[in-house]
Amino acid sequence: MAEHIVDAALSSADAAHETRFYLGDQYVVFNYDADRVRDGVHPVAGLGLGSPFSPDGVGQSFDAALAGRKQFGGTGYHFRGLQYARFDLDALTGDPSLSDLAGWRLPAPVSQGVEAAFNGRAPTRDGKTYFFRGGQYARYDWGQDKPDDGYPKPISTMIGMPAFFAAGVDAAADGEGAFTTAGYLFREDQYVRFDWTADANGEPHASGGVRPILESWRGLVELLFAGKAKTQAQAWTKAAFEQTTNYLELLAGTAPFRFNQSVFDTALATHFHVAATAPTSEKATTVSRMQAGFSGVSTTLKESPARFRYRTDSEAVSLDHSDSPPAAAYVTPDGMISFTTAFARRGPMNRAASVLHEAVHVFDPESGKPTTHIPEWYVTDAAADALGLGHEPNHADLATRYDLMSTADALHNPSAYAAFAQHVAIGSDTRFGEGHHDQ
Repeated sequence: MAEHIVDAALSSADAAHETRFYLGDQYVVFNYDADRVRDGVHPVAGLGLGSPFSPDGVGQSFDAALAGRKQFGGTGYHFRGLQYARFDLDALTGDPSLSDLAGWRLPAPVSQGVEAAFNGRAPTRDGKTYFFRGGQYARYDWGQDKPDDGYPKPISTMIGMPAFFAAGVDAAADGEGAFTTAGYLFREDQYVRFDWTADANGEPHASGGVRPILESWRGLVELLFAGKAKTQAQAWTKAAFEQTTNYLELLAGTAPFRFNQSVFDTALATHFHVAATAPTSEKATTVSRMQAGFSGVSTTLKESPARFRYRTDSEAVSLDHSDSPPAAAYVTPDGMISFTTAFARRGPMNRAASVLHEAVHVFDPESGKPTTHIPEWYVTDAAADALGLGHEPNHADLATRYDLMSTADALHNPSAYAAFAQHVAIGSDTRFGEGHHDQ
């Protein structure tokens, strides 16, 4: 099964020609006029919706979303389980109160929870909306404010619908701007276009077959995955910050022991090269500086609406003077973290490690030197054997091996922060960075 990409999609006010695409507790905005994603990754918690529609941490935010039509135009709806929340599309503010899905009077099985929804458009289905659950869909009339009779029906009966979508869809989106007469259904890493213009029999229909989202929606997958990676990186960073706090309290004798000291000591020695037998003062100084670094990471990740951006490969080379082919993620002198298509092709844990890594580059000008920018996979042969990594030949641009770094240099090494955070959060030395693209 391919990786899930879209949880839900909500059109903006009609004149904007934009749609919010949600994945987990983050969202991005796709602009149909530019036919690409807008820069920035945003937290769902900032929409002003009530709990549990404003998640904080790993998890799915919505099952579906939908923009109202007819007399309900200007209102968006977010669905989760048996509840929904309203959103003012003009004021861009959420309603913290929740309502029951039962008020829509949808037929079973859609009445048990909406998994996707989109609107019909002129000339054939203006004023209708379609709700999906499992392999079934129901149709709703906005003008009459009630479901149409004769539903649900199997998705497979929609004209031209590929078999891949017959069992169900993850999300649906309304086309906007030049794409107003189209709607889109998403499942896993694929999508199908649905045309509201009539076919030869006078009916709307799916067209074009199954297509990959990544190759068709410029920047959408890249930034949605950057948001998902950000959430995981934040969880690792939070664990690292809490454990460094506990360790400093333990050294000062001011707090009870609340974590696995053996794991922490091992991680401290492995990634920042401070032995368990080192003097307390040395440990305290190093861990305090580490904690400041993790605080910087946390601040940077919270700035993803302004710092995260999408770059095509050609843009990365021409605008940012990056290598060709460009890196999956990289930081430019203006403090922006750019994501290319290579980032989307990596595994979720690798992407999270990459986001944490790049966050360090944003605030630490010493982090890119040959003595400090040492990958966690560039280790001596003995360390590689212990970790199950391959042996790496000498790299002329790297001053030393990861396991031979000094503490002073490790404190500026983005890979050290990423690997340490994973180590203490997971409880073992699991390195998801550059050497493990598929994880």
